[in-house]
Amino acid sequence: MKFLLLAIALVLSVHANADESARQAKIAKVLEAQGVLQMFQQQIESSKSQASDIGENIYRQILIENGIKKGQENPKIEQVLTQYTERCSTLFTAEELTGIWSRFYGNDLSEKELDKILAYYKSPVGKKDVAASQAALSGFMQVLSAERQTRINASIRQFISDLKAATETAE
Repeated sequence: MKFLLLAIALVLSVHANADESARQAKIAKVLEAQGVLQMFQQQIESSKSQASDIGENIYRQILIENGIKKGQENPKIEQVLTQYTERCSTLFTAEELTGIWSRFYGNDLSEKELDKILAYYKSPVGKKDVAASQAALSGFMQVLSAERQTRINASIRQFISDLKAATETAE
């Protein structure tokens, strides 16, 4: 009897794994049709630019606050900035983000719903929807990047001011 129950459990487990594999393959097709990988790649490229801008602004602020004039920069500090930018630029790949996204996408969707979603994204209007979303994301990221930069610059100035005030009162 125990053997029979074990065999049934094994068959059900294999069947459940096969169903989940088929479901994940379907989700992968939906994400591909949605252009998720390309959208994540756009976001990563934008993030690389933002990281570079942030690092450059911090570097300039440090130079200004320390009275270091153009041409007197320390090459070691510039190298640290470059390393920072490179680290921030490679935190994730688009493939990693897509893999993470796929673990959560569609948990509440049935197989039939996934089929309908996939059919939509493969249709002419679905393809236009993806193109429109990608175009919107590009413009959105540019606006967000510019505004983020403005807000970060203000935060950096305030941080440096607060540090100065804290060190002056500590003396």
